[in-house]
Amino acid sequence: MNTFRAAFFRELTLIRSSRPLLAAVTILPALSLLLIAAMLSRGALGDLPIAIVDASHSPASRSLASDIVAQGGLVIAAAPATESEADALLRSGDIWAYAVIPETLGDTALGADPVRIDVNATYLSVGSIVERKMRRAVLGAFAQEVQDQVSRSGLAVDGDDLPGIQVNLLFNPQSSLEFYLEALIQPAILQLMAACVGVFVVVSEMREGSLARWVAETGGGIAAWAGKFLPYLAILSWWGAMWMIWLVGFREWRMEGSLLFAMLAQATLIAASLTLSGAIAALTRQSGIAFSASALYAGSALAYSGGSLPIEGSAAPVVWWSEALPFTHYLRIQMDQFLGSPIGVDLADLALLLAYFAAGLGLCLFATRDAA
Repeated sequence: MNTFRAAFFRELTLIRSSRPLLAAVTILPALSLLLIAAMLSRGALGDLPIAIVDASHSPASRSLASDIVAQGGLVIAAAPATESEADALLRSGDIWAYAVIPETLGDTALGADPVRIDVNATYLSVGSIVERKMRRAVLGAFAQEVQDQVSRSGLAVDGDDLPGIQVNLLFNPQSSLEFYLEALIQPAILQLMAACVGVFVVVSEMREGSLARWVAETGGGIAAWAGKFLPYLAILSWWGAMWMIWLVGFREWRMEGSLLFAMLAQATLIAASLTLSGAIAALTRQSGIAFSASALYAGSALAYSGGSLPIEGSAAPVVWWSEALPFTHYLRIQMDQFLGSPIGVDLADLALLLAYFAAGLGLCLFATRDAA
């Protein structure tokens, strides 16, 4: 217990005396929470500019343009006369997509040329949102036009016999980017901060590439390492809890499962990142290598977690790297709890995070086994 206390209070002194370290555990997390919350508070993208190339100039084409705007989030920013003009607007970034309404649209929907939608898919997220809204409007307009044409032909129409598609959006019916992106970005930022802090606090104890002085003053051992990392674990976990309280309590994104269990998983992720990065610094005794290695596993975590890009069906090395990252297992727990999964489903992932934490402590102890 004396060893733990010595290391713990020594670390508190280090935090008070080091402005960069104090900023890393107070100002930077606060700024990240504020900036991400401010950027995503609107929820969904809005006023996305598109263009309509209308070769029909008919009541049907004007109705279709109105239906597209009525989807919400889109605004017709231009009405180019030709597709070449629309392509120029698309390449310049003035619009995200354009629809080409054929001249035959106003004559008949059953024999008309198709309405074509061209989307800038370079920006995948925005492009997919625009494409989905425009497609929904076009399909809806054509479905109504088909019924009107059949009715005018004198044939009996039974609306119940017409084929249809029903799509239900579950858990994020608003298609809010706030819910989706904040759930990914904030934990990833906290993990990266924890990894960098883990390296910094170990490197700051080195004298001529040795941790002997720190071991002599604290007693070393598992208790000393635990006392060293605990202040940062407590502070960063508190910031993580504040983020979850903001998202669930103030922004009213419902967590169907256990909020406390999700907080526990996030604290375990932070603990694992602190000890693993600290162990890399203690083993290599090189800050450059330690920071680089930490950036490799913590910086790539968001891309390879399966939350932003699909991992299933990828090449085997991609799947292996994804499974090796602590963040992947945390994200599973977090999203499972948002969806209301039983805690038992996530115990294996929590156990793996705890194993990473224990492995980091063990490696730190191994790195100072000969220190005197």
